[in-house]
Amino acid sequence: MKKTASVIIVAGGSGSRMGRPKQMLKINGKAALERSVQAMQKVPSAGEIIVVTGADIFKKLAAKFKNLKHALPGETRLRSVINGVAAADAKFSLIAVHDGARPLVSPKAVQACLDKAVKTKAAVLAAPVKDTVKEVKNGFVVKTLDRDLLWAAQTPQCYEAKTLKKALAEYGALKNATDESQLVERLGIKVAIVNGGYENIKITTPEDIIIAGALCRNRK
Repeated sequence: MKKTASVIIVAGGSGSRMGRPKQMLKINGKAALERSVQAMQKVPSAGEIIVVTGADIFKKLAAKFKNLKHALPGETRLRSVINGVAAADAKFSLIAVHDGARPLVSPKAVQACLDKAVKTKAAVLAAPVKDTVKEVKNGFVVKTLDRDLLWAAQTPQCYEAKTLKKALAEYGALKNATDESQLVERLGIKVAIVNGGYENIKITTPEDIIIAGALCRNRK
């Protein structure tokens, strides 16, 4: 398969909730970020992998993986994405942005997301919400949302390179954006959803380490 995509793995967080960088926490003996890199190396159309992280962490990665590119993180996740995009080779027509703290992503799902982005300009992995979701204000339920319409966004989020660059140029200064797809939506582009499955969890709390470890053992 032709190499058409730059993969940006964002892993610049300090891990304040976990007491240390969550991307380096071990899942069955291997750092979460290492598992994320390994998954992206198996994506057929991935032409390069750019890891946005501190120099010390990248040095450890570079000792284990060949041909990784490096970009330094910014003060926010969005600024880290911008730095990663700036390091991407212009010859690739697609960009996938992935969280280094999602170590169990399926390479097959990533490729499906990239394929969808070719057709729609933007696509994100997501999973249908399982729980009933309440909108709450001042400790009381305002309304119950229609669960059938709700999906939990995951990563990677995949874009036509020129579309993502335009969104970052026009809306990259927004401080309340939690993912770059919000910026693409502001361009008037509809973002397609690709099912990433329930195993594509993000390591955020100590409980997530336990769950991810169990999922890894189940895969084996």
